[in-house]
Amino acid sequence: MPAVAGPGNRGGGGDPVIGRRLGAGASAPGPAMLVSVVACSGRELAALEADPSWQLGDLLVAVPKPEGAAGHWLRIFFGETELCGVATLGEIGVQGGSELTLVVTRSRRMVTCHGHEAKIWAADSGECLRTLIGHEGYVTSAVLSADGQQALTASCDRTAKVWGASSGECLRTLVGHRGRVTSAALSMDGQRALTAAWDGTARVWGINSGECLRTLVGHHGHVTSASFSVDGQQVLTASSDSTAKVWAASSGECLRTLEGHHGHVWSAVFSVDGQQVLTASSDSTAKVWAADSGDCLRTLVGHQDSVTSAVFSPDGQRVLTASWDATANVWAADSGECLRTLVGAPGTRPASRRSRPAAGGTERWRGRRVHGSTWRRTSAPRSWR
Repeated sequence: MPAVAGPGNRGGGGDPVIGRRLGAGASAPGPAMLVSVVACSGRELAALEADPSWQLGDLLVAVPKPEGAAGHWLRIFFGETELCGVATLGEIGVQGGSELTLVVTRSRRMVTCHGHEAKIWAADSGECLRTLIGHEGYVTSAVLSADGQQALTASCDRTAKVWGASSGECLRTLVGHRGRVTSAALSMDGQRALTAAWDGTARVWGINSGECLRTLVGHHGHVTSASFSVDGQQVLTASSDSTAKVWAASSGECLRTLEGHHGHVWSAVFSVDGQQVLTASSDSTAKVWAADSGDCLRTLVGHQDSVTSAVFSPDGQRVLTASWDATANVWAADSGECLRTLVGAPGTRPASRRSRPAAGGTERWRGRRVHGSTWRRTSAPRSWR
């Protein structure tokens, strides 16, 4: 099989210049080396003139993808050593004549954040697939795109970052907020990002360009959460000013303000059909609202401390809330009746009101307080789901 030129080196005629994109402080590429990439079956996929400084993203650009690999996880191994993160071919011992193996992993994935990094995991095995490193402050939120190809993180360093989920490479950094970025979300089509920040604004960004398309200004406190409607036409924000707001995503116009809570609103989400809004607040309640009118339809009362997160079930019939009182509650969305209370382990202590929940519904366990809620993370019996 003939050698294949590396990423970004196919034009201009003559011999290709081999090398990866050089970031700040990166050294110049070393001499090219010929390596082969094979499938698990042993079939050769490509023979590459590679550079020792190539990382995973550079290699995946150059390697032809096996049939049926679209949408799945692609991993490169040299013997038993995986090429991942910021490691280079040279650092894992690859030399001229080396053979690399391309592994296609068909697995559901999830993303978590802790400290200054985020991690992507195989949901079935619990294996850590990628570690996303690059933020200079605590990572407050992390999400995967609907197709699983990209990840989006938010950080106290006032930025959000878009990552290639397969390579772990930072594709672009979204810069513009003047306070810590507390949450990040992606539109269902993966074309736009949405961030919320302590500077009192939310921003809509173009994923491919990294350009800020809209700045949503109107809250009088920190914006703690921001999310798209399923159709991407509207944006919902929550704030420490005790309100939530519905915005037109295209124009940035504030359509309505949801007023009624008596404390910080930590999270706000749309129902799947976009007809209702659900908010969670430090006043120990969650509220269900009519999205079109802004009327409060019902208040969910029962928690003994701040409600930090609330979500609808996929069919919209139930609500799940999480609270600093170390419980999660399942509610009937239409009546507001509490159906189940999921209680933490014996000896769990209530959270201090001086601390605040992890931004954007991200789970952070301090003691055994419940900070996040999602239907996919509960241990409820199947009959509840």
